[in-house]
Amino acid sequence: MKNILVILMLLGLVSCSDFLEKKPDDMKTDDMIWKSRRETEAYLYNVYSQIPTSNLYQDDPWLGLSDEIDLTWNVYNTYQINLGNWTTTSGFYEKWPNWYRAIRASFVFENNVDRNHELSEQLKTQYKAEVKFLRGYYYWLLLRQYGPVVLIKELPPLDTDWNQFPRSPYDECVNYIVQMMDEAERDLPLHWQNDKQWLGKPTKIVCKAVKAEVLTMAASPQWNGNSDYINFKNHDGTALASIVYDENKWKRAADASYDVIKTAEDNANANVRLYKNHENGDGSTFSPYKSLRDVHIRRWNCEIIWAKAAFNHNGWEVHTSPGPNNLGGVGPTQRAVDAFFMKNGKTIDDPSSGYVEDGFATQGGEFWNPRNFDVTNDRVNMIEMIRNGDAWGHWPGEWNMYANREPRFYVSVLYNKRIIPQLPSDIVKRDYYSTNNSTVRQANGYGRVELYYGGMSRQSGSYTFYPQTGYLVLKNADPQSNMRDRVFVNTPRHDTFIRYAKVLLDYIESLNEYDPSHADIQKYWDMIRERAGIPSIYHVYPGIKGDKEQQREYILQERQVELAFEGDRYFTTRRRLLSATPDNGDPKRKYGDGGKMWGMDIHAGNAATNSFEFTGFYKRVPFETRVFDKKMNLFPIHQTEIDRNPAIVQNPGW
Repeated sequence: MKNILVILMLLGLVSCSDFLEKKPDDMKTDDMIWKSRRETEAYLYNVYSQIPTSNLYQDDPWLGLSDEIDLTWNVYNTYQINLGNWTTTSGFYEKWPNWYRAIRASFVFENNVDRNHELSEQLKTQYKAEVKFLRGYYYWLLLRQYGPVVLIKELPPLDTDWNQFPRSPYDECVNYIVQMMDEAERDLPLHWQNDKQWLGKPTKIVCKAVKAEVLTMAASPQWNGNSDYINFKNHDGTALASIVYDENKWKRAADASYDVIKTAEDNANANVRLYKNHENGDGSTFSPYKSLRDVHIRRWNCEIIWAKAAFNHNGWEVHTSPGPNNLGGVGPTQRAVDAFFMKNGKTIDDPSSGYVEDGFATQGGEFWNPRNFDVTNDRVNMIEMIRNGDAWGHWPGEWNMYANREPRFYVSVLYNKRIIPQLPSDIVKRDYYSTNNSTVRQANGYGRVELYYGGMSRQSGSYTFYPQTGYLVLKNADPQSNMRDRVFVNTPRHDTFIRYAKVLLDYIESLNEYDPSHADIQKYWDMIRERAGIPSIYHVYPGIKGDKEQQREYILQERQVELAFEGDRYFTTRRRLLSATPDNGDPKRKYGDGGKMWGMDIHAGNAATNSFEFTGFYKRVPFETRVFDKKMNLFPIHQTEIDRNPAIVQNPGW
């Protein structure tokens, strides 16, 4: 299958002020590039090539900079940022020049593609729509990282004076991106179901979904009545952010999200809906666990709206799977673990939820052994049930903190003593992950992860290849991989940017802000929780219905759980102005990217004698103290860009 984002020509890195000055060395000659279909399409893929990839620390730092994850490696720049060690000259994740280069390429392509007589008029129209989408998308990436951008709406003459290009007001940037999405949508198909070689290219629904994302952020407190930006102005006094709250922005965002939903509901052939296993060829019975797990590993399933094709997830699995033999250092924080609901849909701080903080569970969960296998004699069958997703939930003897939690928790988090899915059923290979010394013998053929001090996945001699939090991310790791030998499932997957559940969450969040009694809030919220295998929030907490503030808090928690470890948390806490929440010393604090971050006590006890029975591991302790200032809601524009173009003002506080 042809994957459109594999055939790429790498773009050169240039600054915003080099936008006009870049020599067309990547263009070869006009005759070569605009008269040959092959060369013209190669240039189009060139425009695509700056779409970032979710690779932990290179293109995409958002996971490591959020309050839900710790990346254990101090060689990553996320480490320095979390400690506040960065300035306008640090150059961490400096995407400004790359994306302007791609925007320039989009104009060049649009202005010249009609010269190619080997392309049909239909293809020319489609390709021009694609580069309009990409132009809008790159501006969106700039906007969410840096705030208001230098808005270039056409390819200027080569002798243009860049001192005449200041930043444009935020709302003007938003409107231009929306315009690009609307224009692109008109000439793009509804879907690529009939031409799967182009999966990964934008469609009408993709355009609508990106538009909804942009408008949701624009309606949020960071950009809607934020007095912190009162002096955020160009040199001539032009305000770059409105400090007047406008409720209608939430309505505009809700309408955009609903447009995606209505289009999906009215066009069954577009195949856009929440993923459920039994509706997609996996058995005849609905399983929330399998549905929630497989939405991330089934290629191009019905929930995927916008994604990058042919992404290799091997690196993700190496970094999330426990050692030895793997790098195992992507650690969920205790805050992220605490956010998941109980199986009855209640929060863990609700006294009626059944949550127990301490002690070992005397019974297993409802689905830990659904076929009642003998766990000693039917070990292989038990392991295969776990790997296939037919058995899940806590086992007898696991810590109560992890007992009777919702399915999304078991899909997302690998906690101490849990059986590692992504290992083969071979007893020798599984026992490799169990302590075996003169004092402790825990090998039983199952391969249970040992994250305590002295455990096989927390060896005292290894200083980085274990999670500082006492947890590992399990989400998006294929259980059919063999991480003992690093033999991966040989099926490159997509890298998901937007899935349908996120659109539903955007919709109910926006709707709640201006019409908290609207029936659609319950309708679509119930759909998310029903797929998650837990009761309606209104069944659990009927008193919140119609209460904007209470509904908002639960919606944000639902979002935190449903989209856990997918990169959304970073942007949600910033756009909602929650990242600067002060540290009051409470280890169960729900928001704040500064102050103490908490996990389990991975340094407790004696490495020579610790075992699964060691309870000192399960004490909440801070693993890191982070630094956060309000200015860090935006990345700084690199000082080099400011020096080259004095019309650009720096972001507030930098």
